[in-house]
Amino acid sequence: MIGVDKVLEEILITGLRTKISKIESNGHNYNKIPVVSLKITNECNLKCLHCSSDSGLPLHNELTLREIQNLIDELAKIGVKRITLSGGEPTIRKDFWEILRYLDDTGTQVSLFTNGILFDKNFVKRLSDFGVSGVRISIDGGVAKTHDEIRGVKGSFSKAVKAVKLCRESELMVLIVSVIMKNNISEIRKIIQLAEKNRVPAYFRRFHPVGRGFKNIGLMPSPEELKSVTSIITEYYGEELIREMIKYLELVGGWCYIGHRMCIEPDGNVALCPSLPLIMGNIRESSINEVWNRIKTSELCSMIRKRNISGKCGSCPYVRTCGGGCRADAYGLTGDILSEDPLCWNHPSKASLPILNALIMASAAFYEASYIDLKR
Repeated sequence: MIGVDKVLEEILITGLRTKISKIESNGHNYNKIPVVSLKITNECNLKCLHCSSDSGLPLHNELTLREIQNLIDELAKIGVKRITLSGGEPTIRKDFWEILRYLDDTGTQVSLFTNGILFDKNFVKRLSDFGVSGVRISIDGGVAKTHDEIRGVKGSFSKAVKAVKLCRESELMVLIVSVIMKNNISEIRKIIQLAEKNRVPAYFRRFHPVGRGFKNIGLMPSPEELKSVTSIITEYYGEELIREMIKYLELVGGWCYIGHRMCIEPDGNVALCPSLPLIMGNIRESSINEVWNRIKTSELCSMIRKRNISGKCGSCPYVRTCGGGCRADAYGLTGDILSEDPLCWNHPSKASLPILNALIMASAAFYEASYIDLKR
């Protein structure tokens, strides 16, 4: 029997209930303050088969340190208090620590999306000193062979596991993040067991047909394969935690943050989602406030926020809970951002909550709750 560590489960449930209570009292402020992810470089030290950014070499026109600092100031002016740093591999950028220092000086909460390759005790201590609130470390296999083949570099699994352990020992909030694909489906339980062993959450994501993911689209699971994985994830999360996840999703209208977020690319382009490269502007040409207003007033984003989705999703009674699935996948597989989710195996006639989006997608809520400090 697998399951979230009981102490961790209690913390996560408490965190979700706190968020739910605040939303019930005050509503949620995504329309006023965007969810922000900032890709500080396209450079990466791995060669992942599913990389939505198609990372590797840095772009020739990446934002300078001064441009990033000005951007952080502009984001603070519109109320942004938390930023997720990603890439490429964000820790590989030469001025990574200067960026963290500036974020720390401005009181911006930082989460880090990383492969953990460069982590050692000193590195993790510096992260802790800068008050990094959460670290997401990618592990895509339950054993080294699978992970290393997916990530393209031998030894990357052992370094990622070591990074998880170092963060845990330093009491940094750390999560294992896994992308579900054909070549790791049989190891989902092993990934969960790795998370259990280190008493950290496991957060599962879907494979997106973007970047190298599109080039390797044969790795995308079928709806039936995703359904088989979901039963394992359901067992892992447990009934009580899932109930709080679903309640959270019902309040915020589903998992998809498109129309509520900005993904800032290394060259200053602002996309609707890290996995959906629809560009809404560039910070070198417009202020971030102008781009955010463009997103807020966009007719397309309004339709997504209202879940005006076609096909079976549009007529599904649970569309406000699951959010209509993944718009990036809908766009990548059909060319229509408002089409039904091609990977959902549920049908409106079935009197059951769409497991695919309410559980796999609900791990977004699981992740959000994980920002609470983990007590030993």
